Amino acid sequence: MGAPSPELCNLWLARAFNAHDVSAAIAMYHPAASIVQVDQVHGGTTIARGADAIRETMATYVGMNPHMDVVTHHTTIAGDFAMTRSQWLIKGVDQNGKPIEVHHHGMEVHRKLPDGTWAFFIDHPFGADPDWAVEAPPKTD
Repeated sequence: MGAPSPELCNLWLARAFNAHDVSAAIAMYHPAASIVQVDQVHGGTTIARGADAIRETMATYVGMNPHMDVVTHHTTIAGDFAMTRSQWLIKGVDQNGKPIEVHHHGMEVHRKLPDGTWAFFIDHPFGADPDWAVEAPPKTD
């Protein structure tokens, strides 16, 4: 079960993190979802695919004893899919007990579930970071 609308998915995920509730965090993802893992949290950028990998990814985040703040900047819906752009900040502790702060601009694709709620389908937590920008695109021939 996801959120009632795609623009609420990020907020509901943050609430799951803040409650340290792995099950609630997992429930925000489609069973066939993919999520790009964040280097600072997971020790490397890989893509977690499917329910088991999402469970591991969410358990790692919740294991940080996190507090997450988030804003969804925009939402575009097309049929049973939606795209959002978010900005988020997680404060917690790493595996060595040291404070950690992770802040990124995400891009997310959501999918409408059979029960009418929305869940993450593709989650790229730093896919809209400004440091990916270039002054101008290269010339297209």
